[in-house]
Amino acid sequence: MKIERVAFFDIDGTLFDSSKYHLPIEQQVPDSTYLAIEKLKANNVLPIIATGRWKNRMQDLGDLLNIDSFITSNGQAVHIENDLVYQNYIDQALVERTIDEMRFRDVPGFFDTKKGLHLLPNVVHARDYGEPFKIVPDTEYPEHVLQMLVTTENIRIVSDWLTELKVVQTAPSHLDIYPFDVSKANGIDKVLDVLNLDISQTYAFGDADNDLEMLAKVGTSVAMGNGTDNVKKTADIITSEVWNDGIYKACEQLGLFD
Repeated sequence: MKIERVAFFDIDGTLFDSSKYHLPIEQQVPDSTYLAIEKLKANNVLPIIATGRWKNRMQDLGDLLNIDSFITSNGQAVHIENDLVYQNYIDQALVERTIDEMRFRDVPGFFDTKKGLHLLPNVVHARDYGEPFKIVPDTEYPEHVLQMLVTTENIRIVSDWLTELKVVQTAPSHLDIYPFDVSKANGIDKVLDVLNLDISQTYAFGDADNDLEMLAKVGTSVAMGNGTDNVKKTADIITSEVWNDGIYKACEQLGLFD
């Protein structure tokens, strides 16, 4: 497609209704959001999913919405129209030091890598993601790690000792761990470089505090009506809740269907 503008979308609470996790994924996305994505593409606006999740976790949603461009792993990888255009890894020595400490402290860490998901033996939750994974033996380390993750409700189980990497609470029981100079905003820079577009031609939609860097980066930012107070203070406009056609209404208001 001819690309004249780009729209970046968070997932939970933005593209789909987080309160409907018990339903099949296709029922979590409002009908109006499907239509909005279709109309964006028809008007030369490239939709890009921007998420902390890894690429394999995004494929079903991308296929569902007919989206083939992604910023994943909190900006550590960028795909544009199915082409990998950027990928960055955590320094291997730092990975190994961190895993040694996780093992010593019995922290349930798992790892988003070039070759898929790797789990320490004490990880339980990530086994339910429905995708292949490898258990990391006590004497081995995963390589080409994009980000590390921990399942816990207590961020201090990691933040009290891990000072060489950014530790971000991205869900009530989930931590993402990645380099300090990495963010969804960095991923946006990579997209603009490849597409030769100006920041004024970009839009972003989000609802949670881990979307703040992305919202501050783009030309026009949109807070979902179900978003946090910080997101609403940061954004240029506030739309309706995701379940009240928030994506469609914002795109219409911004003239993205014209």
